[in-house]
Amino acid sequence: MAEGISRRRLFKATAATAATAAIPTRAARPQTDADLRTFPSPDLPPYVDELPIPQTIRGDHRLAMAESTHRFHRDLAPAPTWSYGGAEYLGPTIEAHANQRLELTFDNKLGRHLFAEDVDSTLDGASEESRTKPHTSVHLHGAITPPEMDGHPMDVFLPGEHRTYRHENRQPAAGLWYHDHGMGLTRLNVHAGLAGMYLLRDEGDTGDRTNAWHLPSGEFELPLILADRRFHADGSLNYRTLTLVPQGHWDGGQIGDRMTVNGKVSPYTNVARGQYRFRVLNASNFRSYHLFFRDRRPFHVIGNDAGLLDAPVVTTDVRLTPGERADLVVDFSDLEKGEHVDLVNDQREAALIALVTGAQPLPDVVRFTSTGAKGRRQALPTRLRVTKKPSAPDRRRVVTLTQDLKLTRWPPVGMSLNNLCFEDDPIALPRQGTTELWEVVNLTVEDHPVHLHLVNLHLLNRQMFDPVAYSLANPRPPMHTEWAPPPDEFLLGAPQPPAPWEAGPKDTVNCPQNTVTRFLVHFPTADELGFDPDATFTPARHAMSGMTMAEHDMDMDLQGYVWHCHILDHEDDCMMARYRLVQ
Repeated sequence: MAEGISRRRLFKATAATAATAAIPTRAARPQTDADLRTFPSPDLPPYVDELPIPQTIRGDHRLAMAESTHRFHRDLAPAPTWSYGGAEYLGPTIEAHANQRLELTFDNKLGRHLFAEDVDSTLDGASEESRTKPHTSVHLHGAITPPEMDGHPMDVFLPGEHRTYRHENRQPAAGLWYHDHGMGLTRLNVHAGLAGMYLLRDEGDTGDRTNAWHLPSGEFELPLILADRRFHADGSLNYRTLTLVPQGHWDGGQIGDRMTVNGKVSPYTNVARGQYRFRVLNASNFRSYHLFFRDRRPFHVIGNDAGLLDAPVVTTDVRLTPGERADLVVDFSDLEKGEHVDLVNDQREAALIALVTGAQPLPDVVRFTSTGAKGRRQALPTRLRVTKKPSAPDRRRVVTLTQDLKLTRWPPVGMSLNNLCFEDDPIALPRQGTTELWEVVNLTVEDHPVHLHLVNLHLLNRQMFDPVAYSLANPRPPMHTEWAPPPDEFLLGAPQPPAPWEAGPKDTVNCPQNTVTRFLVHFPTADELGFDPDATFTPARHAMSGMTMAEHDMDMDLQGYVWHCHILDHEDDCMMARYRLVQ
């Protein structure tokens, strides 16, 4: 061996080199100025800015939604953003405790929309007035909440108004998140910065050194909020993706060409030689991520959307679609002072999306550099909790994810659920106390993360099917007519089980293209919940201007919840539907 090079170091260097060969290089990363399909960001070197850690707040709070200023990268100028609670971008991490009420009041102090020119007034809920008076609604994603506290997309409030949400937190510890859900503006409001983490604790997962599972806590527990973004030369956010789509027109999906984590472009952070717990959230509008370490080191997945798994899962990679979360424990004990390892991504877009947009994977996520200091290291338990499995289904429900040709708009395409738009009937009416098997038939050219408010989903399997034969045998009626034929005769191959990190209850499930995705949903009773999930409630008194739907009239009460695709651009189109839990 050469002097000064240990066998262990040589092995690590060889493994890292081999792993790097499979990852897109920086030269292959973003589009360049020669790519006329999109609006490229300035060239920004990765790992030059330190990872910011959002402030953590506890107890009842009043948070302003207001304009702020933030620098996304060392080489960009400070730019206008939106945020919650006075942050530069995004919002503070809210920490709550199971079975303890938390009251949050949000003040809409917004002025002209940060993306006023990008508002599409033809979308349900949006109007010309949305450019100067942006409406908001705050949804606690993954929370079990009464209908009036859910942040319903039609229960909005305008600048100068406020809304108080009371969360009883009657559920196990979990990594939830809060974000805007205003009808027709969700994609723009979240992109501007209206999103943040909500960590729910309980007696087992206390968030400090007293936690029963000896999980990393305090400085060793960090949120990682992933979001791809696109920037103008002046450092400001650029919402537009495709040059051929006129500004102010919905374009199917905002795709960024730079990765941000907690609001910084591909940052770095210093770590001690020990274990860290990362609460990872995919807060992107459109992009999914396939995450792994450059040296392919193993790590533990201990939880996902709805909280801790029954047992830790050892893996070398994890995939997250928009809205999904992963709770990871990573050990950096082998890194000597000054050594680093990168969390990277190689997720490619669907073939047609890549062809149209030229989108490349964004490999540079975050770099972890060792300080050499001694960290904490403790064996993880073999059991974290026992999840109650749903009972056998009382009924089967087939739903379709459909893509539509709309010649009256540019681009001439739209999204829908069951061939319906938000205001269309019928809506799903599951009965309280029953369990349903949902079969999601995806006929589009891309994957869709499906999210149901209020309830958890237990993923069973996924199975390919023949979408052409399915559609030929079941001609679709005109738009606004329900269409969800059973896929049984068109299935291909054997059902594939969920990935290990998809075990246990979730609130968001990826439904790949040309695939039938099956999950169980238990719809709880009022007694189980401690409130009536089918209660009517009066929305904020100022209805959204320009609405044509009778349900949106300011004198009409609301009822029930929504389910939708969590690609924010899709839910702002027609990929969101109402549902009620009836007795």
